Amino acid sequence: ALREGGGGRVVIGASGASASDTVPLAVMKLLERMPQARVKLVEGTTDRLLAQLAQGDLDIVVGRSAPEHHDPAIRFEALYLEPIHLVARPRHPLFAREQPGWPELLSYRWILWPKGTPIRNAVDAALAAAGQAPPADHIESNSVTINLTLINNSDMIGVASHRAALRFTQMKAMRIIPMRLSGFGSVAMYWREDAFRPTAVQEAMAALRNTVAEHAPGVTRL
Repeated sequence: ALREGGGGRVVIGASGASASDTVPLAVMKLLERMPQARVKLVEGTTDRLLAQLAQGDLDIVVGRSAPEHHDPAIRFEALYLEPIHLVARPRHPLFAREQPGWPELLSYRWILWPKGTPIRNAVDAALAAAGQAPPADHIESNSVTINLTLINNSDMIGVASHRAALRFTQMKAMRIIPMRLSGFGSVAMYWREDAFRPTAVQEAMAALRNTVAEHAPGVTRL
């Protein structure tokens, strides 16, 4: 019945952790089941997307788990564990070294997500665990597109979630720097507790769960 004309509208917010992989794959799955569904996608940082969700502008948010932004009116479901990686352009000088160290890494300018975002908190915690701090010479950006362009056209070092890093590595847009960062966060799905959920929203949530179950490139399903 859904395939024969199921309609409805769903507005999904995607952070950088989910915009390159989980969300677009889930949308394709949703449209297979509901060809007439109207889908709107909004990309941003998790903290901003959660604010839009609370205001009723979004139906679902998929982004890094953000306990610091807890709102009792918003429910969440952890989808998978997600490590973070340092990344650079494929021909970056660092890749000539078998195992670059922190002095080499910190000698380059970095691109970091804005302070207060879940991925930035994870990066800062991972660096602190390694006895390091973010380099003073860095750019803050919340745009995946801008970050990709900067990485591809310079020797800047960026930060990416595991799935995004794998996806862009397959596209030869970046490479993962062989420096293990301790700790990781989880990527979660958020929705409003009191909101009426039309069929399209329920199907989108199911599609997200199914996508995570089917496409798990080296990450842990919760």
